[in-house]
Amino acid sequence: MRVVLHPDSFAVIKAREMPEVDFFAIVRESNGITVVLPESELEKINAVECERGFRLFTFDTVIPFDLVGFISKILTALADAGISVLVFSSYSTDHILVRGGDVENAVEVLEDLGFEVEKVMP
Repeated sequence: MRVVLHPDSFAVIKAREMPEVDFFAIVRESNGITVVLPESELEKINAVECERGFRLFTFDTVIPFDLVGFISKILTALADAGISVLVFSSYSTDHILVRGGDVENAVEVLEDLGFEVEKVMP
């Protein structure tokens, strides 16, 4: 199975209002809006809080809704390697954000699990 490592660096921000920028994910919460966006979009946003330096991995497969344990196995292996992740699930697949300094270790863990990691060039 293929995993795509996107070339952009991403930021996770908390905002008070819905931004009008390109983004990966938005979650409305009672105390604001969490936005995951390419760092190149940060200058367009008035962020309340910001964490930078994430890279995005996308599992290039359709994951059935009733599949049990897919992301759990991956997260356990990454946690055992000391790699912190943020997980986002979409309608048909899963994505993980990993800090830039952990990317090479994450690639190694994913390859050890049998994934083919494709590094997309900008």
